[in-house]
Amino acid sequence: MAALSRVVRWPSLVDPAVVHAVCTAPGSTAYVAVDGAAVVGWAQALGDGVLQSHLSFVAVHPDHRRRGVGRLLVMATFQGTGTKRMDLITDGGERFYETFGHKVMSGYRLYPGA
Repeated sequence: MAALSRVVRWPSLVDPAVVHAVCTAPGSTAYVAVDGAAVVGWAQALGDGVLQSHLSFVAVHPDHRRRGVGRLLVMATFQGTGTKRMDLITDGGERFYETFGHKVMSGYRLYPGA
């Protein structure tokens, strides 16, 4: 998954130890898509297990896009959280997320010390 993060240019997730910590953190739900032995996609969300979750990451290898991999990852991750609502923030993925039933809402992203 760290190798895929390099391909899709997510520098914060290129360290396998960080990926492991993110995917095994309390409240984390993660799914991986494979083609043979190759990781071609992965998604991760954090949630309370009941009401709400946040879709943190979705990545699909460029060679496997537009084949339904991302859609399956998002749907499996949402179902896996066990929550009624999944929030997300996107910059450039709006067209993809518009294909799901949704409600667009404004919001803020807080960074400690920023």
